[in-house]
Amino acid sequence: MFVEFSYKPLLEDYNKDKTLKLSTIVKLLENAGNAHSDRAGDGVLDAVKSQKVWVLTDWKVKMMEFASYGQEIKVITWSQTVNQIFNVARDFEIYADNKLIGQATTRWVILDLQTGRPCKIEPSLIEKYQPEEKSLFEEKKLDKIPLAENITSEIKFKTRKTDFDFNDHVHNLTYIDYAFEALPQEIAEKNFRSLRITYKAPITTECEITASYTNLAPQHLVTISTDKLNTQILFEE
Repeated sequence: MFVEFSYKPLLEDYNKDKTLKLSTIVKLLENAGNAHSDRAGDGVLDAVKSQKVWVLTDWKVKMMEFASYGQEIKVITWSQTVNQIFNVARDFEIYADNKLIGQATTRWVILDLQTGRPCKIEPSLIEKYQPEEKSLFEEKKLDKIPLAENITSEIKFKTRKTDFDFNDHVHNLTYIDYAFEALPQEIAEKNFRSLRITYKAPITTECEITASYTNLAPQHLVTISTDKLNTQILFEE
């Protein structure tokens, strides 16, 4: 099942150069995925009641061009054919004025909120999404993000109540905001063509966070940590 999601960007979705912010692009993809779940009869908010919810583990985003102010934006998304019983992949194509400008893929698991452990994904649930054979990236397993060895700089700050979503986890997109806080200003103003995120462990309580930046130009690595490594975010120019 291919699902199309259209979006009309708001003023706050743009950079100073009139291109869409990276955080807006990822927000579009997330909302397209939610629309897909709704179409499949597997609404995200309804799943919370069962205490078994989809949890995102990885992002990979590749942009060929950057959408500009005034362009019509749409996303097409679908689930890949399932090869493993504990995780699934969902792909995305991003269009501006009907021109393909970006591609992305995600990895998901079903998490039991009571045990905190992944569950087997039942075939009946997969069937609801009507998986497609189409895959945008050749690799079935995404490349691991390297651990930070030579940290360039780091900042510390506290989570806010508004950072948490309906799962009582810091929301996936909020980690991108954390990462931008850690990037040097001249780096944060760049248009990144590639984004790779791995979520290692959720942040579930208000606490102090350390965001560490490592310059690997043309890549830029930010790690988000509490008392353990929570998330790795790799930007590429």
